[in-house]
Amino acid sequence: MTTPDEPRRETLAEVQRLLARARPEQLCRLLADIRAADRIPDRDNASAPQRRVS
Repeated sequence: MTTPDEPRRETLAEVQRLLARARPEQLCRLLADIRAADRIPDRDNASAPQRRVS
């Protein structure tokens, strides 16, 4: 089981395999979770400028 203190750590190849096998609804939920996480202020870096992913 993972916790916020000990997140899962997959290699890039593992992540690519997971994404390749994902169903469309799983990908939609993943994107929604990522977008929601972007809106949550980072407690550790609240005053730091936000990084933008290009």
